[in-house]
Amino acid sequence: MSWRLYRCVWKLHSPLHVGTGPAGSLNRTRLYVLARTVWGALTAELARGQSGNFPDYQNIGRGLSQQCRFSYLFPAQQVDRHWRAWLPRYEEGHGLVWRREDCQNAGDGVPDRVFRSWLLTTRPGTAIDPGSDSAAEGTLREYEVINPWSRWGEKGELRPVALVGYVFLSDTAPQGILDITELFIGGDIRYGLGQVRRVECSNAGDLFGRAVRMTGSDPVVETHHVLAHALPAGATDLLGAMEQLAMWDYGRFMTGELTWAPGCQVRGDCASWRIREDGLWERAQEGDK
Repeated sequence: MSWRLYRCVWKLHSPLHVGTGPAGSLNRTRLYVLARTVWGALTAELARGQSGNFPDYQNIGRGLSQQCRFSYLFPAQQVDRHWRAWLPRYEEGHGLVWRREDCQNAGDGVPDRVFRSWLLTTRPGTAIDPGSDSAAEGTLREYEVINPWSRWGEKGELRPVALVGYVFLSDTAPQGILDITELFIGGDIRYGLGQVRRVECSNAGDLFGRAVRMTGSDPVVETHHVLAHALPAGATDLLGAMEQLAMWDYGRFMTGELTWAPGCQVRGDCASWRIREDGLWERAQEGDK
């Protein structure tokens, strides 16, 4: 099997919430969009475009996962008319920092706490008691969202925020995927959150500057820093944090596997990672085809 690679830029048009573990009454958000979340948004869009009264989400989603692979989407700013993504990485003595993909020199990293302050704000929320049509007791909370605009650490004017990522298409993938120019991603999309519009889509030969192999049953990425959640099997030489994933799957709550978090650094030589159907990365073995 062979793959074609495209780089896509999605501009935020409303606040975005992609949930992670809460902190007290604060529902926190990730600063990136998981591949599975992108897959879910595209599945919903393709299914709703079908004729008939009952969209076939499961079959469309299954076919999409077999014929396509998705990278994570990372926040990006516009620099000299080019959208540049900010990527996470763990560094010894500094912890998690973010670096713009065109600024990879030592000292260019922004601490995670500072980077979150550039992009995030909070919104209030509560559950409504149907009996009284008022706020249900004990449900008042706040939740973080990524703003569509940021000063990117500068004191100047607000500038737009986009999300940059990649899609691998197999020879049998439906071309209609590249025709989709608007998606609703993440949580609370019924209230208008997570609206993104595609502003760029171009052929690519690498993934955020990392070499890729686009033959075989799964595409393979060569990198010192993983840019997705990575399975621990065969990956004991990483520096960074681990995270237990949990997700909803067609109405069922599933606790996923313990994984290395995006940005973890490979000690030593560059490593090969294959992108699985579920969007997780797994250490590629010699002879993988």
